[in-house]
Amino acid sequence: MGSKGDTTNTASRSEAKRPRLNVIVCGGGIAGFATALLLREDHDVTVLESSSLNEELGAAITLSINASRLLRSSIKRAGFDKAKAGYVEADKFQELHWQDLSVILEWQISKVTKTYKEPWWYFSRNDVHAELKRAALSPDGLGTAARLVLGAHVDRVDLAKQTVVLSSGERVHGDVIIGADGIRSASGNSVFGKLQTVPEGLSAYRCMIRSEKLKNTPATEILVDSTKVLMMIAPDRRIVAYPCSNWDWINFVCIFPDDEDRRLQWNNMVTVEEMVEKFQDFHPSIPAALSMASSTGIWQLRDRVPLSKLAEGCYAIIGDAAHAMGPHQGQGACQALEDAEALRIVLKGATPLDIPARLKIYDELRIERIAKVMEYTRAMAPSKTASLEVNHKTTQTYSDYYWSYKITEDAVALMRKHGHALRVVDEATGEIELE
Repeated sequence: MGSKGDTTNTASRSEAKRPRLNVIVCGGGIAGFATALLLREDHDVTVLESSSLNEELGAAITLSINASRLLRSSIKRAGFDKAKAGYVEADKFQELHWQDLSVILEWQISKVTKTYKEPWWYFSRNDVHAELKRAALSPDGLGTAARLVLGAHVDRVDLAKQTVVLSSGERVHGDVIIGADGIRSASGNSVFGKLQTVPEGLSAYRCMIRSEKLKNTPATEILVDSTKVLMMIAPDRRIVAYPCSNWDWINFVCIFPDDEDRRLQWNNMVTVEEMVEKFQDFHPSIPAALSMASSTGIWQLRDRVPLSKLAEGCYAIIGDAAHAMGPHQGQGACQALEDAEALRIVLKGATPLDIPARLKIYDELRIERIAKVMEYTRAMAPSKTASLEVNHKTTQTYSDYYWSYKITEDAVALMRKHGHALRVVDEATGEIELE
């Protein structure tokens, strides 16, 4: 019998001989490129993106503990560089009264990161998307660089033929097909039937304002007098402000009751004056800050109706396509990264014949957690009310459920439960191998 070292080498050689799966990812957003980046070590990945530019829309995102755990381990190992993505770490989080900015609740982020042993990072959506894309497509890094096809409008998925059919009529075959094509998911609609969304009765203005401008203006310097994240809470409205892009910008998300149907207004731009008017009765620093925006967009907040399953045959759905949710807990992108990590692990060592069974494991791994995160996110949304009293819903209510979770460990354990001899080689990097 060989030594432990010989056994490891034998396992590595055996693993190297396994065929690389042909993986088609429908959608080149954050979820799509995170998945492409993590799968490229073991598989050949093609990303089909409908736009011709492939630029991320929106302003900024928070990637809290459960996501940063992946950004510092498996996603970093695959080639992601947080510095290139302009990450920001803040010192504290304040929940403030909308009229006078008195502190309702304050907590030091360092206490949270010490408890969970991971940082809490903030990014511009453009920056983190660009870095995931760069790493996924780079000739450097693990395995083989993913391939990006622009202008590839997905019409449907033909499960029987394991093929993505484009609106051009072109067909793209894959051993695995991943639906990462957002809340209007053409791939998901074709596999599962019409995927429903429901309006929250809320919309959100989003804008970015230069940090330096806020600091140098007496009326707004109170908002940036320390390295903090702010939530201004009114009875029926809420503003969240946090930094991104190496502290160059502050991102504002301004949520308000809205019954207008904006489903077809995905890139709708409105006047800055309209946004300012909606929050004119907040503390004077708020309209003063919002008036500094050069532009603003408006999004209707809609949730995906929780799905009964996330996989069928060779197809699995991820990201907003699977679990679009409001921004009230900052878990949307975090869950997309968990999806990507789950796929990395359940597809480890798989052959084409293994795919349906492996994707059932992905479904088992993700379906309950996603449903709970969506439920908790809805519970934290502001409500339409005529009351002038703040119904305080602290962001910490469900935080332990989000932050204590370790998707890598959970996925490996579930794979072993299903008879796949997988182990974590290095917890710091997330490296895994077949035993």
